Amino acid sequence: MGEIVYLDYDPDTLYAEYNNRGKVADYEAMAADWAKRGDAVRERLAGQAALDLRYGDGPRETFDLFLPEAEHPPLFAFIHGGYWQWNDKEPYAFLADSFVDAGIGFANIEYALCPDVTLEQLVDQIRRAFAHLWREAGELGFDRDRIMVSGHSAGGHLTGVVLTTDWQQYQDGLPPDLVCAAMPISGVFDVEPIRHTPIGDPLGLDAESASRLSPMFALPRTKANTVIALGAHEGREFHRQAEEFASNLRRHGTRVRIDSVFGANHFSVLESLADPAGLLFSRAKSLLGV
Repeated sequence: MGEIVYLDYDPDTLYAEYNNRGKVADYEAMAADWAKRGDAVRERLAGQAALDLRYGDGPRETFDLFLPEAEHPPLFAFIHGGYWQWNDKEPYAFLADSFVDAGIGFANIEYALCPDVTLEQLVDQIRRAFAHLWREAGELGFDRDRIMVSGHSAGGHLTGVVLTTDWQQYQDGLPPDLVCAAMPISGVFDVEPIRHTPIGDPLGLDAESASRLSPMFALPRTKANTVIALGAHEGREFHRQAEEFASNLRRHGTRVRIDSVFGANHFSVLESLADPAGLLFSRAKSLLGV
């Protein structure tokens, strides 16, 4: 065992805990399948989709919006993962299919990647994206009082950011409860351990910025009912992070539960959200009152 760098972890064992692609042997095949299914959904829903809508001036400050044929539907707004440095929104369009069929809008949010931006700048992009969704809901065609935030992995961290943003201080005219519900999936709510792994190198974090950008240590600012989800087969650190973030939310009055999806790993957990019969899809519908 080498020098202890975080809790009881040396650098190698800590990296192994957070190296999700290294832990899931069929990740590449799974990602290719998502991309294929995402293309198919974008084609199938072409008449109900508005692609690359802008929430800012940056080249990646865009989102895709898929809407059902209903007036003022609720909106499930999804933030993809990739440790803040990888991936694009398009493959995750496969998730939109079941939501639109159930009468729920689906927003697929893009953001710039580190190291092209700092993590702090990336966090601000997500805040601006959700402020835009709320302000423009009437024009875009969904109910601004029923916006649910969700995201996977790094997107789970960013979901936590949305929950812990003081929206009234962030921009004039925004409500304290900008989102009505939340589902962070396999999230990293304390980014301090990431700082001690190669994954953290592009993020440029120090101890102060890691603490400031970690929802684990921030006050929950909304009354959004929350489901913290992850795969049952994820490692010790992801379960610890979920439990500790849930405890932080509960201490401040948030209604929260943890759903550990049976048989799922860090990536296959998303199938429970894509499947109309899946646990996480059922939870999302319930949180949106559908």
